[in-house]
Amino acid sequence: MSTGSLGQEQAVRKPLGQRLVEREIVTEQQLAVALKEQHRTGQLLGEILVRLGFTTDAIIASVVSSQSGEDFFDPSQLEVSPEVLALVPETVAREHLILPVETGLGTLKVAMVDTFDVATIDSLASETGLDIIVVACAKMALLSALDRLYTGQSDSNQRLETSIQAAGENLLGDSAGETPIITLVEEVIGKAVSLGATDIHIEPQERVVCIRNRIDGILRGGDTIPKALQSAVESRIKIMAKLDISERRLPQDGRIQMSVMGREIDLRVSTLPSVDGENIVLRILDRDKVVLSLEDLGFNGEHMELFQAAVKRPHGIVLVTGPTGSGKTTTLYAGLMEVDALELNVMTLEDPVEYRIPVIRQSQVQPRAGYTFAEGLRALLRQDPDVILVGEMRDGETADLAMRAAMTGHLVLSTLHTNDAAGALPRLVEMGVSPYLLPSTIVAILSQRLARRPCKYCKQPYTPTDDEFAEFGRKPHDGTFFTAIGCDKCSGSGYLGRTLISEVLCMSPAVGELVMASASGSAIHEAALADGMIDMREDGFRKASMGLITLDEVRRVAERRLTLKRTPQPEPEAA
Repeated sequence: MSTGSLGQEQAVRKPLGQRLVEREIVTEQQLAVALKEQHRTGQLLGEILVRLGFTTDAIIASVVSSQSGEDFFDPSQLEVSPEVLALVPETVAREHLILPVETGLGTLKVAMVDTFDVATIDSLASETGLDIIVVACAKMALLSALDRLYTGQSDSNQRLETSIQAAGENLLGDSAGETPIITLVEEVIGKAVSLGATDIHIEPQERVVCIRNRIDGILRGGDTIPKALQSAVESRIKIMAKLDISERRLPQDGRIQMSVMGREIDLRVSTLPSVDGENIVLRILDRDKVVLSLEDLGFNGEHMELFQAAVKRPHGIVLVTGPTGSGKTTTLYAGLMEVDALELNVMTLEDPVEYRIPVIRQSQVQPRAGYTFAEGLRALLRQDPDVILVGEMRDGETADLAMRAAMTGHLVLSTLHTNDAAGALPRLVEMGVSPYLLPSTIVAILSQRLARRPCKYCKQPYTPTDDEFAEFGRKPHDGTFFTAIGCDKCSGSGYLGRTLISEVLCMSPAVGELVMASASGSAIHEAALADGMIDMREDGFRKASMGLITLDEVRRVAERRLTLKRTPQPEPEAA
């Protein structure tokens, strides 16, 4: 591609919004909303359309590539030699969202998000002395490739070790903006982001401070910081989170906003006093992360249809259950993407607001100020809402208000901490909700877990034994089963990435009768199975037979229900 032809193309190409409407990717009304948001924020139109949930990052990149006459490129499977990567420094690659792909005879092929960035293309040609061939690429796909190709674990380890050494040699540093402690904390966070961690645990021990990252739901350790640096690291994190650095006896909560490797990252910070110092946990929230659609989350076809139908109902309650870290909030956001927020008033109560969706009115509760879920729900019902997302049903008052909101014509989406879908119904009764309200208000209950995918670089096929088939209530049959091995790409874990396994319980007459009779969760579960529900264990086995997860993961995240058998006790003898 020549820069001259680029200039001619830019002169005649249609605006991006017009092309998206012509292709029926977005409507005129959606484009109008996005243009207003662009006028307010000054962001690129494509980024706003993706953030509003009107389209996807990949579709925008595909349309842009067709405008410029370039090919659309997917870098997910790309492997690039160190020699090619060295042609574009990582800082340049992240600043301009550009990824070197391969070299040819006097050429360098690069993937770019903005293929009309003539200045960057000319600068790269001048620096390398090569003719630049440009292909278009989706932003999130390119960022993932940059993380994978540029920031290897060994490089992160080396930088972190260097930062620890520098901090140990000079706790005070040379200037307020370049202290070694600042660099050390940034490297700890940067390494975690590059590894795809969701949480950073900074754990003081008697002689050292251990750092562990939660990756694909599993805590992984390895890095340690000298005990002498503990106080300085704690203080630095508290300063970043605007916490009281002098308070070390009480827990504190705060938030950090920062840019890491070209991404805008939010960190939820929690401190807890322990016998060896303050334990600190940082939850990583990527603000550039696109709210996924239900199709992208990994639902099987039947569960996705049931959940889609549930969130499009005009009224009722839809619950998502599961333990902490099982992706409940992400699923709720994806469910909101199924709702027409342009014609309906969609409002949320969250703690905290993890990802911001401009078209939707989002409110964060403040329990310390008296703004609880129950109080917020009362106020929100006076705002003429059509759809309400309540981040969590934590108490009977909130649950009762949600039930009554559903009975007065509102659709309520919320989460509940239970082990399975059936267990949510007895739990609501325990919270004080009248059993007779549940059959008429509950539309569907989704329960889910995140199961790790086998690493695509090292997974190996295998055939389950007859006993393994029997364990899942199956007879031996053909399938594409894999076992996890471990390699450098997955840090020896054998797994890379996660997907959902789930179950959806819909309110039926049989289930409703059991709820009215205050039946146990086990009885409700059996009735739902008789009605045709595919439970998590069955969904997990089906995905394992398709090679999406392993049977070991199904066992780990969807354990079989245990039935306790009591040994009959002898009758007491008469006195």
